Amino acid sequence: MKHLIVTLALALAAGGAWAQTTEDNATETEQSTETSPATDTTIEETGNDEQFPVAEDQETDGPQEGQGYLKAEHGNWEVRCIRAPEGQAETCRLYYLLVDNEGASVAEFNLSALPNGGRAAAGVDVATPLGSLLTKDVTMQIDSGKANRYRYTWCDQLACYARFGLTQAESDGMKRGANAKVTVWSVAAPEEAIELQLSLTGFTAAWNDVAGG
Repeated sequence: MKHLIVTLALALAAGGAWAQTTEDNATETEQSTETSPATDTTIEETGNDEQFPVAEDQETDGPQEGQGYLKAEHGNWEVRCIRAPEGQAETCRLYYLLVDNEGASVAEFNLSALPNGGRAAAGVDVATPLGSLLTKDVTMQIDSGKANRYRYTWCDQLACYARFGLTQAESDGMKRGANAKVTVWSVAAPEEAIELQLSLTGFTAAWNDVAGG
């Protein structure tokens, strides 16, 4: 917000009594005018830079601990991380904004690398708008492979979410693939599938940023 400092000039009307002002009174007035106002004295004592910091003084060295930030971009894939305390590993995920044929944002695709030991190598959260047809699951297909179905897990005040895992073979398929397709349905048009293209260009580089290769 811009702060506007308005200086009010007092207009003194010249009248009969003012016309009789003596030279001594005029001198006193000039001396009073030359005295610095209290505000100016305060600024001089504290320093201009403290009272009115410039933009460079308010810059920080990147995100603070616990804040999210964009680490890298690879094609349409983003690597988003949470700044960790010094000496600790950061939590990162892959993010992709899914749009329809007209370029309107429809869904968000978030992917995280999972620890070894489970059947899933990657964990996925697909967020779709409120009004999604929950009985018709989210489907995902890599190139010409099988279209797998995934149930919705929960909804909140912002969106509905399908959470599922990808096996190592499926993750490797995304690295080798060219495109994937995510399909959702709407309550408003339950017979019309909404097919969302997921370009895999840049996926491998983004995955390596998160999983280390």
